[in-house]
Amino acid sequence: MSSSLDRRQFAREVCLPYLITLERFRDDLDLLSFMLVGSVATGHDDENSDVDVAVVCERRVYDSISGSADWDRGRPTEEHLDGVQLQYYGISFEQIEKRLSELDDVYLHVYSNAISLRDPNGQYFERLAPLLAGSPDVRRERVEGKLDMLVRRACAMRQAIQAGDIMSIAQVCLELLRRSLELIALLDGVDFDPRKRLFMTALRGELGRELEPVFRRLVSSLGELGDFRDSADLAHFSYPSHLDGLVAALSDEARGQGFRVGLQGPDLRQV
Repeated sequence: MSSSLDRRQFAREVCLPYLITLERFRDDLDLLSFMLVGSVATGHDDENSDVDVAVVCERRVYDSISGSADWDRGRPTEEHLDGVQLQYYGISFEQIEKRLSELDDVYLHVYSNAISLRDPNGQYFERLAPLLAGSPDVRRERVEGKLDMLVRRACAMRQAIQAGDIMSIAQVCLELLRRSLELIALLDGVDFDPRKRLFMTALRGELGRELEPVFRRLVSSLGELGDFRDSADLAHFSYPSHLDGLVAALSDEARGQGFRVGLQGPDLRQV
């Protein structure tokens, strides 16, 4: 790739013209949205990053363009253009809508940050906007559901402590760390990718910076598990008290932002 082209420009000026000439797409171009996704779309790319393009369309159109591709199994088609790896895949609006309605954090991250390379009649954002991360309703459902599930899983942690199995305790404690980070990011309005760099991104907002010392104490307290010999030792485990303080702070912040604290029932989309 020419050093004068950044990857977004490269996607527009090199990758898109290549893609729209492919025979598999040629007859349906007016029905296909070519969306730049991945690290190039979010701005987290570097000189080794691939250019990822999602070709979004109705299911019936997807069936006609997919052919023998392994897209249904999560395998994009790969090409090298001017020394840069292009990865592209087809996906239906229906599949994206289903996963967004399930509040799937990965789909919310990927498709909320997508950049249009070619989008006939603006169909992508017109259709998906109510389900993307920027929707107030979606943010409310995520915050309230994640806070509720954080409290419920904290109860599971205490059950694991009572049972005295160190591996079960460690597993649920790590889960609670992840859930806490995701909730902090949402309360701060910070975009996050649940698959990577979660710690680095979730704490970069105002609330995250304020709570970072509490979070680090939680992480440090996990090391105490290595010294426990029997259930009596677990009485001195400091993680639960640190977590109580964090949950209280997050509940206060959520309440202050106008969110409900405590749902009538669990939002199973947060499991």
